[in-house]
Amino acid sequence: MKYYSQLSYWKKYNTFLPEDLQYKEDKLPTEEYWQWKDFNIHLDRMRNPKSPIKVIVLHGAGGNGRVIGFFGNFLHDQGYEYIAPDLIGYGLTQNLKNKNIDYSVWVDCVSDLIDKELLKDNRPIVLFGLSMGGMLAYQVAAKNKNVKALMVTTLADPRAQNVRDDLARNLFLSRVGLPAMNVFKLFSDSFKLPIKWLCKMERITNDIAFSKIFSNDQLAGGSKIKLRFLRTYMSFIPAIEPDNFTASPLLFLQPQKDTWTTFETSKSFYEKLNCPKKVIFLENCGHAPYEEPGLSTMKIEIIKFLGQL
Repeated sequence: MKYYSQLSYWKKYNTFLPEDLQYKEDKLPTEEYWQWKDFNIHLDRMRNPKSPIKVIVLHGAGGNGRVIGFFGNFLHDQGYEYIAPDLIGYGLTQNLKNKNIDYSVWVDCVSDLIDKELLKDNRPIVLFGLSMGGMLAYQVAAKNKNVKALMVTTLADPRAQNVRDDLARNLFLSRVGLPAMNVFKLFSDSFKLPIKWLCKMERITNDIAFSKIFSNDQLAGGSKIKLRFLRTYMSFIPAIEPDNFTASPLLFLQPQKDTWTTFETSKSFYEKLNCPKKVIFLENCGHAPYEEPGLSTMKIEIIKFLGQL
């Protein structure tokens, strides 16, 4: 099995990050593998047995657990334990039988991870979803009533055409290519394409050089996905629709200068939610929110939110 301690590419992200988000050589996550069904799920974990809760940090289409775990570094500095899984198809997680998964497997995997963690010590679980991981966090909370709270940076529901337009690489793909996948799924489901051909990976940050680090990372934005996963992601139906969702309070942290998923992308879904909710706009932040002053705002709001649970 491979470990990030044996690799170096992930260290390139540090160059672009403020100091308190960076990984430090003397303070790195512990790495472990969790055998789940036919997969070995790689987990980064920053332990703190005194933490009143555990935060599971969920990546999206351009990341992995190590890449977006840098947001967890701030949480750990504040006394919280975090876990950052590499979801199937990304990072170091192993698909032992090379299964052609559909998107629901991600939801099931995170839900079972929550149950596994609760069996250990029963500390409440908070999900922190970044990018596509925001909607994933919601979908997991709709399935698993053991989610204490949600923090997200997007709530992009790809069932809506305007959201597909925002997410997809271009309008031809969102309005012609994606519908065609349903018609020709028997043939197209096994096709494997680079993620950056399918979505606006160059907009993952507002710094061209930083975005290239993501899109050239073979374990993150530079990887490939099969079209079955994409097709089923676009049509996934959550266990509870937002109108009926009351289970978990939600903190929505919308980057103000996000050119990939603006507030309009998530607005319709957010407004339908019937849970306690709050939206905060992060000034000067792009899709991956690390710029000031929005970053400081995000930290303040997260600590306040977690402290009220």
